[in-house]
Amino acid sequence: MIIDTHVHLDTKRFNKDLTEVLKRARNNNIGKFIIPAIDSQNMDKLIKLAENNEDIFFSTGHHPNRLDTFDLKEIEKQVSHKKCVAIGECGLDWFRIPKGASINDIKKAQKEVFEAQIKLSIKYNKPLILHSRDTDEDMFETLMKYKDELVGGVIHCYVGSDKLLELEKYNFYYGIGGVVTYKSAIELRENIKKIPLNKLLIETDAPYLTPEPHRKKRNEPLYTNDILSEMSKILNIDEKELEKTIEENTNRLFKF
Repeated sequence: MIIDTHVHLDTKRFNKDLTEVLKRARNNNIGKFIIPAIDSQNMDKLIKLAENNEDIFFSTGHHPNRLDTFDLKEIEKQVSHKKCVAIGECGLDWFRIPKGASINDIKKAQKEVFEAQIKLSIKYNKPLILHSRDTDEDMFETLMKYKDELVGGVIHCYVGSDKLLELEKYNFYYGIGGVVTYKSAIELRENIKKIPLNKLLIETDAPYLTPEPHRKKRNEPLYTNDILSEMSKILNIDEKELEKTIEENTNRLFKF
């Protein structure tokens, strides 16, 4: 069974055909789905989807690009929900600094929001779903402030950073998505070989980052099969064997 560990099923792009999207996935070996939170304001839809579908789970957290709506108390309200499996997606993002904004102020604010969620992860023993874009050194340094307490988690949309490979020893896993199918992803395709097999996960980040050969289409959980197939080729491991290993990894991290 394949588990899509990062899929935005709550976005508007799935409003018209979510039932069909889920049916295609379920009929093609995708057995569970995790919807990551973006901010506290979108939680109602996530929770409803999880409560109405046995195979859908969610995280509670706040994306670094949504600083203006951060509300730790609202995030914490969902932690004990039986379908809540993680904190996030949270982290740092130096790629999308608003025009005219003070870079230093944005960085300071993002780090404060991120650290608040790291502490929540530690408090409730929930893994983190990490978002890191152009921030690898800062991400590592921020996490190391809590290195003796870290629960671990997943580096969402891992794209090949050497620095983030160092987080493996702190119980962090690596979410491999459609980017691994791109010929231009040279660093990722090489560095995936350095990741221990027991630290690999699969994700789509749908509706974004559609893998080959579907790149002109909206991404959806069905395409985890293409990601798995490409990983199998790169790692030179039987596809079914790799699928079983990644399923075990996912169950271990998220305590399914």
